[in-house]
Amino acid sequence: MVRSVREEGSQLSTIQDLKDSGFGRPPPRHGLKLLFWFANECVAFNHHGNMLVQCHPEMEEFGFHYFGNFEEILPVLSRDRRESYFEVGNLNTETYSKAKDLPDYVSQDYGLSLGYRQCNKDRIIIRLKQGDVTATYVTEHKEDGGRGEFDSERTHLVNPDLIRIIQDPELELATFLDQTGYMGLSLRERLLRAFMVFIFCLVFLVITFIILSILGKL
Repeated sequence: MVRSVREEGSQLSTIQDLKDSGFGRPPPRHGLKLLFWFANECVAFNHHGNMLVQCHPEMEEFGFHYFGNFEEILPVLSRDRRESYFEVGNLNTETYSKAKDLPDYVSQDYGLSLGYRQCNKDRIIIRLKQGDVTATYVTEHKEDGGRGEFDSERTHLVNPDLIRIIQDPELELATFLDQTGYMGLSLRERLLRAFMVFIFCLVFLVITFIILSILGKL
Protein backbone atom coordinates (compact mmCIF):
# COMPACT_ATOMS: atom_id res chain seq x y z
CA MET A 1 0.00 0.00 0.00
CA VAL A 2 1.30 3.46 -0.90
CA ARG A 3 1.58 5.64 2.19
CA SER A 4 0.71 9.31 2.46
CA VAL A 5 3.39 11.97 2.13
CA ARG A 6 3.24 12.67 5.86
CA GLU A 7 4.73 9.25 6.55
CA GLU A 8 8.50 8.97 6.39
CA GLY A 9 9.71 7.45 3.13
CA SER A 10 6.40 7.86 1.29
CA GLN A 11 6.93 8.52 -2.40
CA LEU A 12 5.97 7.38 -5.88
CA SER A 13 9.06 6.11 -7.70
CA THR A 14 7.66 3.83 -10.40
CA ILE A 15 4.67 3.53 -12.70
CA GLN A 16 3.43 0.72 -10.45
CA ASP A 17 3.64 3.01 -7.40
CA LEU A 18 1.59 5.59 -9.27
CA LYS A 19 -0.96 2.96 -10.26
CA ASP A 20 -1.18 1.66 -6.68
CA SER A 21 -1.75 5.18 -5.34
CA GLY A 22 -5.00 5.55 -7.29
CA PHE A 23 -4.10 9.12 -8.21
CA GLY A 24 -6.00 10.57 -11.18
CA ARG A 25 -8.36 7.62 -11.62
CA PRO A 26 -10.94 6.72 -12.80
CA PRO A 27 -12.08 8.82 -15.78
CA PRO A 28 -13.06 11.63 -16.07
CA ARG A 29 -10.34 12.66 -13.57
CA HIS A 30 -7.45 14.57 -15.13
CA GLY A 31 -4.54 14.07 -12.72
CA LEU A 32 -2.61 11.48 -14.74
CA LYS A 33 -2.88 13.59 -17.88
CA LEU A 34 -1.77 16.61 -15.85
CA LEU A 35 1.26 14.69 -14.55
CA PHE A 36 2.17 13.59 -18.09
CA TRP A 37 2.06 17.22 -19.24
CA PHE A 38 4.04 18.37 -16.20
CA ALA A 39 6.84 15.87 -16.77
CA ASN A 40 7.15 16.45 -20.49
CA GLU A 41 6.43 20.15 -20.87
CA CYS A 42 6.93 21.86 -17.51
CA VAL A 43 10.23 20.58 -16.11
CA ALA A 44 13.64 19.44 -17.34
CA PHE A 45 16.78 18.07 -15.72
CA ASN A 46 20.13 19.82 -16.08
CA HIS A 47 23.50 18.05 -16.25
CA HIS A 48 23.72 18.18 -12.45
CA GLY A 49 20.49 16.22 -12.15
CA ASN A 50 18.54 19.20 -10.80
CA MET A 51 14.95 19.53 -11.95
CA LEU A 52 14.31 22.99 -13.37
CA VAL A 53 10.94 24.57 -14.00
CA GLN A 54 10.39 25.59 -17.63
CA CYS A 55 7.70 28.20 -17.04
CA HIS A 56 6.98 30.99 -14.53
CA PRO A 57 4.74 29.79 -11.68
CA GLU A 58 5.06 33.19 -10.00
CA MET A 59 3.32 34.72 -13.04
CA GLU A 60 0.54 32.10 -12.87
CA GLU A 61 1.46 30.53 -16.20
CA PHE A 62 -0.74 27.51 -16.99
CA GLY A 63 -2.80 28.35 -13.91
CA PHE A 64 0.02 27.92 -11.39
CA HIS A 65 -0.61 29.80 -8.15
CA TYR A 66 0.85 30.06 -4.67
CA PHE A 67 -0.02 27.23 -2.28
CA GLY A 68 -0.03 28.29 1.36
CA ASN A 69 0.04 24.79 2.91
CA PHE A 70 -2.26 26.08 5.66
CA GLU A 71 -3.48 22.56 6.40
CA GLU A 72 0.17 21.43 6.63
CA ILE A 73 -0.33 18.43 4.39
CA LEU A 74 3.25 19.08 3.21
CA PRO A 75 6.44 19.80 5.18
CA VAL A 76 6.39 23.31 6.64
CA LEU A 77 8.96 25.54 4.93
CA SER A 78 11.35 27.78 6.76
CA ARG A 79 11.07 31.37 5.57
CA ASP A 80 14.81 31.87 5.36
CA ARG A 81 15.16 29.02 2.84
CA ARG A 82 13.47 31.11 0.13
CA GLU A 83 11.31 28.23 -0.97
CA SER A 84 7.63 28.38 -1.84
CA TYR A 85 4.90 25.95 -2.83
CA PHE A 86 2.99 26.40 -6.08
CA GLU A 87 -0.08 24.49 -7.17
CA VAL A 88 -1.33 23.69 -10.69
CA GLY A 89 -4.29 21.76 -12.07
CA ASN A 90 -7.33 23.93 -11.33
CA LEU A 91 -9.09 24.07 -14.69
CA ASN A 92 -11.46 26.88 -13.73
CA THR A 93 -10.36 29.65 -16.12
CA GLU A 94 -12.65 32.17 -14.41
CA THR A 95 -10.40 31.88 -11.36
CA TYR A 96 -7.09 31.12 -13.09
CA SER A 97 -7.32 32.48 -16.62
CA LYS A 98 -3.98 31.06 -17.79
CA ALA A 99 -5.18 27.52 -17.12
CA LYS A 100 -6.62 27.77 -20.64
CA ASP A 101 -3.05 27.28 -21.90
CA LEU A 102 -2.95 23.71 -20.61
CA PRO A 103 -3.21 21.21 -23.50
CA ASP A 104 -6.63 20.00 -24.58
CA TYR A 105 -5.94 16.44 -23.46
CA VAL A 106 -5.70 17.68 -19.87
CA SER A 107 -8.85 19.83 -19.86
CA GLN A 108 -11.05 18.08 -22.42
CA ASP A 109 -13.51 16.66 -19.88
CA TYR A 110 -13.80 19.82 -17.78
CA GLY A 111 -17.12 21.64 -17.86
CA LEU A 112 -19.16 18.69 -19.07
CA SER A 113 -22.17 18.28 -16.83
CA LEU A 114 -21.48 14.66 -15.86
CA GLY A 115 -18.84 14.12 -13.20
CA TYR A 116 -18.04 17.83 -12.85
CA ARG A 117 -16.35 17.52 -9.43
CA GLN A 118 -14.33 14.54 -10.62
CA CYS A 119 -13.06 16.48 -13.64
CA ASN A 120 -11.27 19.06 -11.51
CA LYS A 121 -10.19 17.42 -8.24
CA ASP A 122 -6.53 16.59 -8.97
CA ARG A 123 -3.54 18.86 -8.40
CA ILE A 124 0.26 18.93 -8.64
CA ILE A 125 2.18 20.95 -6.05
CA ILE A 126 5.83 21.86 -6.48
CA ARG A 127 8.35 23.23 -4.01
CA LEU A 128 10.29 25.90 -5.84
CA LYS A 129 13.61 27.47 -4.93
CA GLN A 130 15.08 29.97 -7.39
CA GLY A 131 13.90 28.01 -10.41
CA ASP A 132 14.78 24.59 -9.01
CA VAL A 133 11.93 22.17 -8.30
CA THR A 134 13.12 20.69 -5.02
CA ALA A 135 10.03 18.50 -4.53
CA THR A 136 6.92 17.47 -6.47
CA TYR A 137 3.67 16.23 -4.97
CA VAL A 138 0.36 14.92 -6.32
CA THR A 139 -2.82 15.38 -4.35
CA GLU A 140 -6.59 15.61 -4.67
CA HIS A 141 -9.49 17.42 -3.05
CA LYS A 142 -11.43 15.61 -0.35
CA GLU A 143 -14.65 14.10 -1.61
CA ASP A 144 -16.71 15.71 1.15
CA GLY A 145 -14.22 18.33 2.30
CA GLY A 146 -14.56 22.07 2.47
CA ARG A 147 -13.67 24.43 -0.33
CA GLY A 148 -10.08 23.85 -1.43
CA GLU A 149 -9.44 21.17 1.21
CA PHE A 150 -6.97 18.50 0.16
CA ASP A 151 -6.85 14.89 1.33
CA SER A 152 -3.62 14.38 3.28
CA GLU A 153 -3.97 10.60 3.02
CA ARG A 154 -4.00 10.82 -0.77
CA THR A 155 -1.11 13.26 -1.07
CA HIS A 156 2.14 11.73 -2.32
CA LEU A 157 5.70 12.81 -3.00
CA VAL A 158 6.80 12.12 -6.58
CA ASN A 159 10.35 10.84 -6.88
CA PRO A 160 12.35 12.47 -9.71
CA ASP A 161 12.96 8.95 -11.04
CA LEU A 162 9.25 8.72 -11.90
CA ILE A 163 9.41 12.06 -13.70
CA ARG A 164 12.31 10.71 -15.77
CA ILE A 165 10.32 7.58 -16.62
CA ILE A 166 7.38 9.67 -17.83
CA GLN A 167 9.78 11.81 -19.89
CA ASP A 168 10.80 8.81 -22.00
CA PRO A 169 10.21 10.02 -25.60
CA GLU A 170 8.92 6.57 -26.52
CA LEU A 171 6.22 6.71 -23.84
CA GLU A 172 3.07 8.08 -25.43
CA LEU A 173 0.14 9.43 -23.44
CA ALA A 174 -2.15 6.52 -24.34
CA THR A 175 0.46 3.99 -23.23
CA PHE A 176 1.09 5.90 -20.00
CA LEU A 177 -2.63 5.95 -19.19
CA ASP A 178 -2.90 2.25 -19.93
CA GLN A 179 0.10 1.42 -17.72
CA THR A 180 -1.30 3.44 -14.81
CA GLY A 181 -4.68 1.73 -14.99
CA TYR A 182 -6.60 4.79 -16.15
CA MET A 183 -8.70 2.50 -18.34
CA GLY A 184 -11.54 3.41 -20.60
CA LEU A 185 -12.35 6.42 -22.72
CA SER A 186 -12.56 10.03 -21.64
CA LEU A 187 -15.97 11.41 -20.74
CA ARG A 188 -16.15 13.29 -24.02
CA GLU A 189 -15.25 10.16 -25.98
CA ARG A 190 -17.83 8.11 -24.08
CA LEU A 191 -20.55 10.67 -24.79
CA LEU A 192 -19.57 10.73 -28.46
CA ARG A 193 -19.67 6.94 -28.63
CA ALA A 194 -23.10 6.88 -26.97
CA PHE A 195 -24.33 9.49 -29.45
CA MET A 196 -23.05 7.44 -32.40
CA VAL A 197 -24.79 4.34 -31.06
CA PHE A 198 -28.01 6.35 -30.74
CA ILE A 199 -27.71 7.61 -34.33
CA PHE A 200 -27.02 4.08 -35.58
CA CYS A 201 -30.11 2.74 -33.80
CA LEU A 202 -32.23 5.60 -35.11
CA VAL A 203 -31.09 5.02 -38.71
CA PHE A 204 -31.71 1.29 -38.32
CA LEU A 205 -35.26 1.89 -37.11
CA VAL A 206 -35.97 4.32 -39.95
CA ILE A 207 -34.67 1.87 -42.57
CA THR A 208 -36.65 -0.95 -40.99
CA PHE A 209 -39.81 1.16 -41.04
CA ILE A 210 -39.28 2.05 -44.71
CA ILE A 211 -38.71 -1.58 -45.68
CA LEU A 212 -41.81 -2.73 -43.80
CA SER A 213 -43.86 0.03 -45.43
CA ILE A 214 -42.69 -1.04 -48.88
CA LEU A 215 -43.39 -4.70 -48.16
CA GLY A 216 -46.84 -3.77 -46.91
CA LYS A 217 -47.69 -2.22 -50.27
CA LEU A 218 -46.68 -5.28 -52.32
